[in-house]
Amino acid sequence: MRLAPYTRLVSLLGVALLLAGCTILVEPLDVHVRPPTVTVPTVQQALIRQFSPTRGVGSTYYIGDQIGFRVLTNEDGYITLTAIDPTGEVYVFARNIPVRGGRSVVIDGISPRQRFVITAPEGLHRVSAHFTPARTDERIVFLGIRSYTTWQARIRLELSSFPRGDVAETRFRVRR
Repeated sequence: MRLAPYTRLVSLLGVALLLAGCTILVEPLDVHVRPPTVTVPTVQQALIRQFSPTRGVGSTYYIGDQIGFRVLTNEDGYITLTAIDPTGEVYVFARNIPVRGGRSVVIDGISPRQRFVITAPEGLHRVSAHFTPARTDERIVFLGIRSYTTWQARIRLELSSFPRGDVAETRFRVRR
């Protein structure tokens, strides 16, 4: 009969030890229970925080419309824009556009006199922004690619030359 108090004490100590390994953070209208800290390999923080057409992801543009892309990066660097159209053709339409970290910019052409204008074909167009901390040497060729998988592989190949790089993708539709 004397074992019952010891059993309760051992159970209470076990619960206390379990709770001692957790951190409870109380915020207004919110409670989080965090498990004990575990050391894990760090994951590279995304360098491109925002990338979208100026009308929004999935928006519709008509042939002849001007288009721009809103970009926000965490660091200074360069953006290269490549795209794949509904027929599967891949192309580069801007290389090594300088961007300032922490500032949202609209890339709407390669110069003030050369704006991006929507052309055929109609359908879903995907655009990738590749961020690099230095200018690319333009050795990687995208011309002649007709496959999403190959397009993505070429982007990874281009980024592999840099210790830090990032890629983000967006999309829009083209109509007549």
